[in-house]
Amino acid sequence: MEEALKKKRLLWRTVIQLGVALVAIHIVAVISRWYHTYPWIDIPQHFFGGVLAALIFYLITYAYPRFFKLNSNFPIPIILVVGWVALLGVLFELMEFSYDSIIFGYLGIGNFPSQLGLRDTIGDLFFDLIGGMSLAIFMRLRYDKRKRQL
Repeated sequence: MEEALKKKRLLWRTVIQLGVALVAIHIVAVISRWYHTYPWIDIPQHFFGGVLAALIFYLITYAYPRFFKLNSNFPIPIILVVGWVALLGVLFELMEFSYDSIIFGYLGIGNFPSQLGLRDTIGDLFFDLIGGMSLAIFMRLRYDKRKRQL
């Protein structure tokens, strides 16, 4: 029981620290216009955003174990995590589109649009999925390794 509590606390700390880091980098990148000057900054932001989304998925599954049973076949948890990451990635892209349409376009507030085109959006979603899948595979291999040792 104590080990499960330690896992939850570590997961909470990791989610909060990674979330704060991503938001801080995003704010600095927007204010400094790094997304337009250095477009490669978007790649690690979305990769670690996918990792963060997957961490949130695991946090929810640990908080409500009655509703989530991830001890099934190997691909099932990975598919669930990637589906969750895809949902959050699409919602984030919709938020950027809304910003461009309402704040930037209609109200005329802001310096640059956040959407750089379809190629950028697809790349963002791709790196969201790669980040989430990477964490899902890591977690699954770690779990399988521990299960074999018992």
